Formats: sequence, structure tokens, C-alpha cells
Amino acid sequence: MSSNFVKNPGNLQNLFNDIKDKKLSPVDLINSYINRINDTQKDIEQWKSYDFEKAIETAKLREQQVIDNNILGPLHGIPVGIKDIIHAEGFKTEFNCKAFKDTEVSKLDSGVVLALRSAGAIILGKTHTTEFAFYDPSPARNPHNPNHTPGGSSSGSGSSVASGTVPMSVGTQTMASVNRPAIYCGISAFKPTNGSITTYGISPLAPSFDTPGFYGWSIADACYGYNSVSLNDKLPLKSLNKEDVNIVSIIDDLTSDINPNVSKQIEETKSMLKELGFNVEEKASPVKFNDLLDLHWEMLIYETGKNLQFLLNHPEELIGPRLLQIIKDGLNINIEKYTETKSKLNRSINKFFSSFNKNTIFIFPAIPNSAPVGLESTGEPKYIAPWTALSGPIVSCSTGLDDNKMPVGILLCAHPFKDRYLSNFCMDIYKKSEYFSGLKL
Repeated sequence: MSSNFVKNPGNLQNLFNDIKDKKLSPVDLINSYINRINDTQKDIEQWKSYDFEKAIETAKLREQQVIDNNILGPLHGIPVGIKDIIHAEGFKTEFNCKAFKDTEVSKLDSGVVLALRSAGAIILGKTHTTEFAFYDPSPARNPHNPNHTPGGSSSGSGSSVASGTVPMSVGTQTMASVNRPAIYCGISAFKPTNGSITTYGISPLAPSFDTPGFYGWSIADACYGYNSVSLNDKLPLKSLNKEDVNIVSIIDDLTSDINPNVSKQIEETKSMLKELGFNVEEKASPVKFNDLLDLHWEMLIYETGKNLQFLLNHPEELIGPRLLQIIKDGLNINIEKYTETKSKLNRSINKFFSSFNKNTIFIFPAIPNSAPVGLESTGEPKYIAPWTALSGPIVSCSTGLDDNKMPVGILLCAHPFKDRYLSNFCMDIYKKSEYFSGLKL
């Protein structure tokens, strides 16, 4: 069903429980992932760098803390991979850019890495990214077929989990850079509400949209990772009353080019949710997703130009051609045009969400097609980018394989700042249906 490079890295909740209950040694766990990296790195190239010695040293510390009944948090002893635009103390951050090959080792943690360490995680290494999280590709490959892209920009973060080398990784999303690699690689990811997770210590692209996101094998793992580092982790999980959950499958002209393999997943998802007792409706989007795409892109170009214009001080041959062009394009947009675009997007966001009650879970296809052949492109972001522009939380749910044995799947979305609600919903359907428990190998 899948290539030898695909492997379920384990359920985060189960791994934590086994470590806490002294059934699983953090040292044995880290060594199992190190062995898996050694087996797959040459072919998949998901990792930019790693420090096995430091990881084992930290695992020994976590093991002693378990013996001392000093559990730091819900990620105690669990290895995590970090996208290489996110600073982590002890690792270089090179942004997949030739101009930064000789950069110094980071001396401070980003906010999200600090939260991970505080929850007990072990930072195993840095995963490959497209250049400065834009379009110029990374060396990472898709574990389901190394001749296909894993997506971008968090390419290594997606393929590191899908190849079984780490049970959790962190990426960032400005357009579709967390949710798309998850679907292409057949795993899951949770992109929180824009601005709800600190971006301190993360290289900016377009700050209006830049958001850290969390990868795991299943929707339960992705949500567990998110909850472990968010302020929501102290809140009790609430059981969902099916009658109060409003599930809406959004219909929009944007998806006119959808592959039948993907549209089939939407229909199957709706059927499975109905079997679980949920009411599922189809409704046309109150705003055109093509318009959201345009507004999002205009803001992204402007903000990227402002934030990365310092790269123009480097020799042009050291900067990727697509990144270089967007910086120049962004600098040609004036502040008045940007402000007008931002106002239009804010009105569109208000119009969209005011049309639905706060307890709505939205269903939408994640991709038009499965991951394309070749590494020159990171694939098509247009089904995900409008949801990023709308700013609410987004969960990628891989639901099957297409005729080419490549993963396909759906998006589950919610109102801005309804992250915990979306997480509760995902945890609920994960427990009640095998369909939502991750790809079967």
C-alpha cells in the first residue's frame, strides 16, 4: 500500500503515558528514531541537521526525571523536529539559503521551542524548509514516493513524521505550508488561529499570516501537539454534544478543478460524520474563495518585500530566484494599496464567519490533486490559502490514497480562536471512527 519509507512514528498520547508509567525509556525511544533517521535520511533528506549526542543526553535527563517523579509536561521525553526557519538553541538556522551557510549556532530558543522544552520535549534536530519558507524548494522528498514533492514550505517537517523518524514536528504556515505537506505526506497537522501562537524567534515572511503549526501521524496527534504548547493545555477536554455541532461542507467555484479521487474523500467524510450522528450540510461560501486568494497574495507580497528586503544586500546568486522576485514585487506595492487590501480582507473575514454560528466545523478539500511528480514545485496551495486568509484554525486529515497510491485528504476548519473546540471535535471523531485515525499501512 505504501513505500518502505513510510512508517507510523507512534501515538503521542500513548508514548507520553508509557514514559510517565515507566513502561518506555526515553533513551530507548530516542535511539529508535535515530536508527530510523540513519535508515531513511539518504533517500528522503527530511533532516537539515541533528545532534544525536545532545538528544541522547537530554533523554537520559528525562528518564531520571521520570524516576524522580518530575514530569515536566505532556511531551516529556518525546522527540520533536523543528523547521529550519525557527531558532533553537544549539542549532544553526540557515533558512535553506546559500547566503546563510556559515551562520552561527543559535544561542536562544524561539518562543515555540521554549514552550516545547518546557513541556518536556527533546529537540532532535532541524527539518528542511523551502528557502525562507517561500517557493524555492528544499532537498526533502515524499516518503510515499521519493520522486514526488512532500509539499512546502515545511517540507522536512511533514516528511520527517511520515517517514517515522520523529512522532512530532513543527512547521510554519503563511499560505499552505503546514497543512499541505501533511496531506501530501499522508499525516495530519494543526495550524492554529493566526497570531495565537508566538512567532518570536521565527523568520518572518508575511506576519499577518505567519503561524507555527504542529505535525503528527493522526488528527489526534496533531491536536495533542498543539494542546501541549498552547495555553489551552490546562483546560479540561469537554465532551461534544452532537446536536450543538454544526458541520458545513463549503461549496465554492475554486474547487472546479478537483480530482475525483479527492472529491470522493469529501463525500466519504460527510458519510462517516453522518454515521457518527452529526448533522452535515452543504452551503455555498458567502465570499468567493478566488477573491480571498487574491487579497491574501497581495498582502503576502507586500509584507514579504518589507520583511526580507535585507536579502537584496547579498549577491543575487546566493538568493533563490522566486524569493528574489517576490521581494522586488513587494517593494513596488505602496502602503495605500496594502492598507486597502487589508481592509477588504477584514471585511471578507467578517462576512464569512458572520454567516455561520460559532460552533460550526467546516469541511473542505485540502488539495486539487495528490503531490505532483518532481521537486521543482511544492504543489498547489490554492485550496488551503483562503482558509489561512480567513485566519481560523485548520486541521489536515489524511483520509486515503488516490489511484497512484499517493495520499489525499480534507481540511477541518473553525472560527478564529475556536482552536480548542476544533481540537475537541477532532479528538472525538478520532476515538469513534477508524476512518479518522490516520492512514492504514
